[in-house]
Amino acid sequence: MITKFTEIADGVKLNYIETDKFKTNYVSFNFMAPLEKERASLNTLLCSVLMRGTEKYPNQSSINKRLQYLYSGEVAARNDKSGEYQIFGLKANMLDNRYTADTDVTDGMTDIICELIFKPYLENGVFASSYVEGEKINLIDAIDAEINNKTKYSMTRLNEEMFCSEVFGISKYGTKEQVKEITPEGLYKAYKYALERYKIEIYFVGKCDFEKVKEKFASYFKDIKRDVIPLKDADIVLSSKGVKEVVDIEAVNQGKLCLGFRTGCTPKDDNYHLLQLFSEVYGGSPTSKLFMNVREKMSLCYYCRSIISRRSGSMTVASGIEVKNKQIAEDEIIAQLDAIKRCEITNEELESAKKSLKNGYMQVYDSAESMETWSMFRSINTFGCSDPAEECKKVDLATAEDIAKVASKMTLDTVYFLRGEEKND
Repeated sequence: MITKFTEIADGVKLNYIETDKFKTNYVSFNFMAPLEKERASLNTLLCSVLMRGTEKYPNQSSINKRLQYLYSGEVAARNDKSGEYQIFGLKANMLDNRYTADTDVTDGMTDIICELIFKPYLENGVFASSYVEGEKINLIDAIDAEINNKTKYSMTRLNEEMFCSEVFGISKYGTKEQVKEITPEGLYKAYKYALERYKIEIYFVGKCDFEKVKEKFASYFKDIKRDVIPLKDADIVLSSKGVKEVVDIEAVNQGKLCLGFRTGCTPKDDNYHLLQLFSEVYGGSPTSKLFMNVREKMSLCYYCRSIISRRSGSMTVASGIEVKNKQIAEDEIIAQLDAIKRCEITNEELESAKKSLKNGYMQVYDSAESMETWSMFRSINTFGCSDPAEECKKVDLATAEDIAKVASKMTLDTVYFLRGEEKND
């Protein structure tokens, strides 16, 4: 996967992943911000409010009418968290010009993206209060929805507790209290701050006239004075100093047990494929030790899986269990990790893990957005090769001993348990 890129303004990079595999093209405009408690809610709300209207298209009805003319092009807000970074902005899908009769869809869709970003609909010099209030309600609903989804909520609570003194514990949504306090004036100030201070990554995946797209985006930055905040890597705790136990009690029928581990790895380490392969063996696939033993053979969990977060140097094991099985399930999860540390990995487990991981790598080519995500992740972390096929070759060379070495660095940091009220029989 070859990415062509150029800097079109101070701290603004335009990336071009050229491919004719799809009938559609993909564009994203991304503000790359340090994840901060004071700004997380503002940044999340901002990308939603920007979607509500522009000077030329003052409401969603007029935007949708224009999109319909452009062969039903699609534009959406995005808000992601990558370790200590918040990545927010807009993304769009459009039909490739090769499949249109006489309409330059690429030009029209990039116009809309630029209109939404640089020429938002304003009232009295700030965002329209009705748009801001409407999106505040939607954001609060999204926060409530995450709380009501106890699987997601338990993992969020684990992060809050495990990273209580680290930036990784901050929610990309912020809090409901912070959302309620946002005003049109405050949000507009945050918008100007984002345009002037945040690093920006623009991606185009598909086929286009790169020079034409470059000139269009560059023209919108000519009158913007930028003073870009450098993105700094957060300090990563390599190993646990002790195990923190946290129990929450709520009205739930199924217990949620989440274990947080320090992996001993940082984004600068050149072994990400080994960390991922370890996770496949441990709990990242249907043939993993956690799935086959803790869930299937011992029937201790409804689900049990491991998730790696390289940017925070952590791993989460998330499981749904009967409350009475909490301790035995926790012990067995640890026992399976210890088995990997002792290099008790069969050839079947190793080959199955490799196949699963390589399939995941090659699925990157299946969509434009996944290709963008692959490239952006490696750009942020400044590591690894740029081609999934090359990563597959590295996976093929990995041994059980390599995986055991990765596992040996894992230390348990936090145990979070969400359970219901105890009942007296």
